[in-house]
Amino acid sequence: MKSEDRQLLKEGAHEFGVKLSEKQLYLFTLFLEGLCSWNRRMNLTGISEKREMIIKLLLDPLVALPYLSPSGTVLDIGSGAGIPGLPIKIGRPEFEVHLLESKAKKISFLRDMIRKLGLKGIKAYKGRAEKKADLPSLFHFYDIVAVRALASLKKTISICSSYLEPGGLLVTFKGSSVDQEIEDSKKLIEELNFKISKKVPYSLPETQGKRYLLILKKGRN
Repeated sequence: MKSEDRQLLKEGAHEFGVKLSEKQLYLFTLFLEGLCSWNRRMNLTGISEKREMIIKLLLDPLVALPYLSPSGTVLDIGSGAGIPGLPIKIGRPEFEVHLLESKAKKISFLRDMIRKLGLKGIKAYKGRAEKKADLPSLFHFYDIVAVRALASLKKTISICSSYLEPGGLLVTFKGSSVDQEIEDSKKLIEELNFKISKKVPYSLPETQGKRYLLILKKGRN
């Protein structure tokens, strides 16, 4: 990672209230190298330019960290290139993270990254969230389910709800249509006993438009 790219990540994280150590910046550098290398061989992400990867894949998930507990269990559903689970794990090593992905090639990438980064307390599992009975290795419930670009909010809530402890958080990253998505999901949010805990507007460097961190809390029955 070039020094100016490293500075972009460090300062961007600082803007979100996240202080990255030298070790964490080194891990992000290794992750970026792996992402670029594997992406040339298979379609991990439609983003091919390094600086854009830093902003949209590495930096973006870090906006959630100040709003989460210091430790706990995290499930990243539809992890793909490891987003948001791997950046969340690098930024908050105390979390125990599970990455769930349905495509075998992407699982190979995730496991390769976990090994190369030397991360403990993180595993990648192959499977579909909709088929929970086929996933005995996962925890029954999680403190946090984090998703990025999985589906509409309504579908995301429907898929993720059964993985959350009462009091658990569903962490999503949304664009300008967030209010419409909330409106479309109102009935389901009520039925599944969720409440909107945080709706935080933010901007990414060198990127047009406002984004939103949307966190929903599952109520206790």
